[in-house]
Amino acid sequence: MGRKRKSSTGFLGRYFGYLLLPIIVYGWASGNVSAAFILIASSLAIVYMLFAVPTWCMATTRDGLGCRRNSNGLLLGCSLREHKWQKMKMAVQASKWGELFAKFWSNTSNAAAAVSAIAGTGSAIVAALALLTA
Repeated sequence: MGRKRKSSTGFLGRYFGYLLLPIIVYGWASGNVSAAFILIASSLAIVYMLFAVPTWCMATTRDGLGCRRNSNGLLLGCSLREHKWQKMKMAVQASKWGELFAKFWSNTSNAAAAVSAIAGTGSAIVAALALLTA
C-alpha cells in the first residue's frame, strides 16, 4: 500500500527536450522543415528546460550553499517547501536575476539546460520572425 510505482516514462521521456534540439538544428540546416514546426519544437524545448529537465535544486540553504537535491527544471526547486518556489521568485524580481543566472551555471546539468534554453529561445524568435515575414 505504501509502495512507490516506478515511473514509466523511461530515458526518452525524461530527456525528450534534449532530443528536440537535433531536430531543430536539422530543420534549420536542411530547409525542408516549416518555420511553424520549428517554432513549436523550440517552444516545447524551452518549456521543458525551464520546468521539466532533471537538475539539481541549487536553492540557497541556511548555510549559504546550494541545495544538492534533485529538482525539475531550471526555475523550480526540490520537494522542500522553501525551495519549491525560491528560484521562481528570483525570476520575477529583477534585482535577483544575477543570482538566478549564477545558479544556472553552477553545475554541468544546469549549464547544459541553460544553453539549451538559450538556443531554443533564439530559434523560436527567428522562427516567429520567419513566419511573420512570409
